[in-house]
Amino acid sequence: MRKLAVLATLLLSFSAIAQEGPIISSAIIAIDRNQDLVEAKKFIDEAAEIISTKPGGEIGEKDMAKFYYYQGLINYRVFLSDNQELKSQDTNTLDKALKGFTNLIEFEQKVDRDRYSDEAKEQLQYVANDIAKRAIEAAQKKQFRTSYNDFIKTYEIKKSPVVGITDTAMLYNAAIMAQNAKMYDKALAHNQTLKELGYKGVTYTAKNAQSGEETVFPNARMMENMVKSGKFVEPKAEGDVRPDIYVAIANLALAQGDTSLYERTVEEGRTKFPENKNLIESELSIFFAKKQYDKALSVLDLAIDKSEGDRKVVMYYNKGVILQNEMDRTAEALKAYDEALKLDSTYSDALYMSSIIYIDSANAISDEMNALPLSASGKYEKLKAQQKKVFEVALPYLERAYATSPDDQQVVTALRQVYRQLRMFDKARELPTFE
Repeated sequence: MRKLAVLATLLLSFSAIAQEGPIISSAIIAIDRNQDLVEAKKFIDEAAEIISTKPGGEIGEKDMAKFYYYQGLINYRVFLSDNQELKSQDTNTLDKALKGFTNLIEFEQKVDRDRYSDEAKEQLQYVANDIAKRAIEAAQKKQFRTSYNDFIKTYEIKKSPVVGITDTAMLYNAAIMAQNAKMYDKALAHNQTLKELGYKGVTYTAKNAQSGEETVFPNARMMENMVKSGKFVEPKAEGDVRPDIYVAIANLALAQGDTSLYERTVEEGRTKFPENKNLIESELSIFFAKKQYDKALSVLDLAIDKSEGDRKVVMYYNKGVILQNEMDRTAEALKAYDEALKLDSTYSDALYMSSIIYIDSANAISDEMNALPLSASGKYEKLKAQQKKVFEVALPYLERAYATSPDDQQVVTALRQVYRQLRMFDKARELPTFE
């Protein structure tokens, strides 16, 4: 009896292993003839489980091709289905569809027989677009690594010999997500590829109606559909992102300490896109670092011309600092600070640095006074009155700076000094002290 039992078990096991053909056929009948997605999904999953236990050589070529194609087709239809209960039972149907169609095409290329490849190639493009949609949804949730994986997956699907499309928009989106996910090596590599490909592209963006955040879409049709759905507003199509790619490469190179790549990229970018303000500012950073202040000043004037709002204020301020601290051209520095203050009268740094020019001038008069002999009392008094006038000019700058930045220790220290020089001791005592 024991031997018979063992034999029966072996027979049962063999019987179970040998059933993939009929089960695949049942899945095909369910989906093609009966339009029964639930049954089709059940049968194709059962076939997948059986096939996973057997060496590929034991499965007939025809059955294998059918299995791969219908694994892709059935799972994709489940993904597209409105049957939420069925979809909830397997959340990986889109990836299984991708796997099925991809395996089918590779298999039929290997055996040199095209039964389903044309249909699979067509379906594969739809699958790729849905993976791109999933990438956008992940980006909206700030799941940047997940979004990156789907964008790069879409790019690779389309780039493969099977589809033969180089969808650089997907690579561009992947590069953005990689940078957001702090995957800087990948972001740098992808941006360099985009630069080499000369990707110009149009960036399709719209704002999330609820959060107000801007989202990048892979193409115009998807953006338009999302706007029609009411989930997004303010659609925009902006062209030529090449300068942004140069800026991204430069910034990523600098973050990794590769100053040589940074400088080469900025130089090349400035040559190709001389009006781009971000590349202008990047070039400024190079001149600042190398203390090439004459070059920095010429580029600063261009940066000022291209800037608006707060950036313009900062550029005027930077020009003043270089003229004041590095080139001792204080009259020109005051003009630069004055331009900054015309745009923002409360800009504390410009107010403070303007006051320092006058304080330094007043202190220079002190040196001249101290060098006089005791007999030159008349000239001493004349210089003293002159010095007082200079401190009086410095005072309003510091009082305005203090009103804006009362916790700035440098401002308070300078203001206290000027109050004392002007014998405004009560005012000086009212100022806060810092430990």
